[in-house]
Amino acid sequence: MDSRSSSSNEEVTPKTVSIIAAAVAEFLGKKVRIRSVKMLQEPDAVSRWVRQGRAMVQGSHNLSQTRR
Repeated sequence: MDSRSSSSNEEVTPKTVSIIAAAVAEFLGKKVRIRSVKMLQEPDAVSRWVRQGRAMVQGSHNLSQTRR
């Protein structure tokens, strides 16, 4: 678990990481291991290209096939 924050003073707490892991495990239906966590920049600072790229990658995952 890597909870370093690169550009902000806020740190991701172990409690937050465990909550994220629990939510992902519930969604996927199996145990997960969080390898790293980092705080993102302010939403306004993230470029439109980055947001569109993330949306395309996340949309390309067919979760109905991986839930078997």
